[in-house]
Order: sequence, then C-alpha cells, then structure tokens
Amino acid sequence: MNYLTLVFDDGPHEPICQIADKIRAYGWSAAFAVIGRNIGDETLPMLKYVLDNGFQLVSHGQQHVFMEKLPSRQAKQEEIYTPVLTVREKLGYEMTMVRMPYLSEDPESLQIAEELHLPVLSWGIHNASDWNEAVTPDAITEAVLGSVSDGAVGCLHVRHNTCAALDAILPELKKRDYCLVTPDELFRQKGITPPLGVPIRNVNDFLK
Repeated sequence: MNYLTLVFDDGPHEPICQIADKIRAYGWSAAFAVIGRNIGDETLPMLKYVLDNGFQLVSHGQQHVFMEKLPSRQAKQEEIYTPVLTVREKLGYEMTMVRMPYLSEDPESLQIAEELHLPVLSWGIHNASDWNEAVTPDAITEAVLGSVSDGAVGCLHVRHNTCAALDAILPELKKRDYCLVTPDELFRQKGITPPLGVPIRNVNDFLK
C-alpha cells in the first residue's frame, strides 16, 4: 500500500464540503489549509463538517500574503499563528501544521514556525496551477497523476475545477494501490516524527 496526503489550500469556502464528500466516499481523508480571514459565521459550519468527517485543518496564514514581504518578525508570527488561535477559539480544534501562503518559505518564517512547533507542509505533487479557475480538470488530473509518489504531500486548492478533477484522480489512485490520508496519519504510517524548520515535500525524505 502506498500512502500520500492532499492538502487543499485557500478555504474555507465551497466546494470544500463537496471535496470532502468525494474523498470520504473512498473511506479516505485529507487536509484543508485555511486562511484566517475566511473564517466567519458562514464558513464555520463548513469547517465543522470537514472535522466531523475526519479531515485535518492546517494554518494557511491570516491574510494570505507573501511572508517575506511582511514588515517584521512579529507580523510573520501573527500571520502564521492567528488562524490557529481562531480555530481553537471557535471550534476547540488545535491546528498543528502550517502551509505558508504562496509557499513563501523564507528562512525567518521557517524559524518562526519551528519556534511555534508547527511543521511546514510544502508541495511534492504538481497541481497545474489549479488555483487558477481557467485551468481545466483534465490538466489538473494529468499533473497530479503524473507526479504522485508514496509519501508525497500534495498542494491543491479549494476550486471547482479541482473538485471536478477528483472524479478521475481518486479512482486512479485506488487502482494504483494508494491510500489518501491526513498529514498526521501519513507521518504515523511512516513512523516519522514531523520535522520542524524545513519544508516537507515528501515524508519519505525523512526516513532514517
């Protein structure tokens, strides 16, 4: 059995629940990297829904800005950690990982995440720039299936074309003997403690 994780960025907004439903139909799970400013009365039920269905939440910044452009160390820390505090307060859930906005993994931001004990999820699977709604489901499918590997961390986005692409991606992953799990579960399956202060693209990179 091969294991990997997909982390869907930029929520919470729809079609987050539909993405969760398609993955759960296979008995699998994944994660959503959420932007703090997107969390509110309209979107909290979406987060509760995905949590109730076994998905993991990851911080994706408060304002979703390039980390290296922030004016101070404190501003970087707030960008990373404010969503953690919000989700803890609103849902009683502790987010234990972060994906940097725009994957802007400058050395200072990595150091701050390490101090906050938040492993940094990067990307180890191509996504055909699926954040762009002009990118077709076929292009997303081709990119993902052409680059998946055991232990990989995927970076996809909560977009309608990405959701549509799952109709082809998920059955093919099953055919290839993959199991889709949360980032936490991926580390457990591999027997690895999540490393701090480095971008994580493939969990197998940290096997001893």
